[in-house]
Amino acid sequence: MRAADLPDEFHGPIGHSDLWLWLALLALAVVALYYAGVTWWARPRRTPAPAAPVPAPAPPPTDPRPAHLAELDRIAREVADGTIPARVGHQAVSRTVRSYVGAVSPLPADRMTLSDLRSVATGTRTVLLADAVELMYPPSFAPGEEGHATERFAEAMARAQHLVRTW
Repeated sequence: MRAADLPDEFHGPIGHSDLWLWLALLALAVVALYYAGVTWWARPRRTPAPAAPVPAPAPPPTDPRPAHLAELDRIAREVADGTIPARVGHQAVSRTVRSYVGAVSPLPADRMTLSDLRSVATGTRTVLLADAVELMYPPSFAPGEEGHATERFAEAMARAQHLVRTW
């Protein structure tokens, strides 16, 4: 059958205008742009992170040497005046030297026994520290004057002052 043989009520295919195809594509593009715009406008805003506060400069480290030397001088005066006995002076000198070494080095000398100091004594300074503490030990712990506290005090003080000055 040909198109000429068709009854009048039947028609052949009708061609559509290309305009409808372009309108459909435009409608899809408009919808896509709408969703992209809504997503973009609704996104969380990036606010710049607040600048970290600039820390205040650290105060310059204080040198503990003058305070410890002054403490050693005070102990020497009090022992010389007889205000404190030489035995107590040895204890105070040992405590002051250990405090200084603990303040200026990672060595916890203020909490170490003589055997601890001897076990870590590898350098000149630590050997001198152990020798000085060894000189102060007998007078510090001996009752009365059995440890020759008075005779040894001048040498112990000289070693302590040398350690504080040179460490």
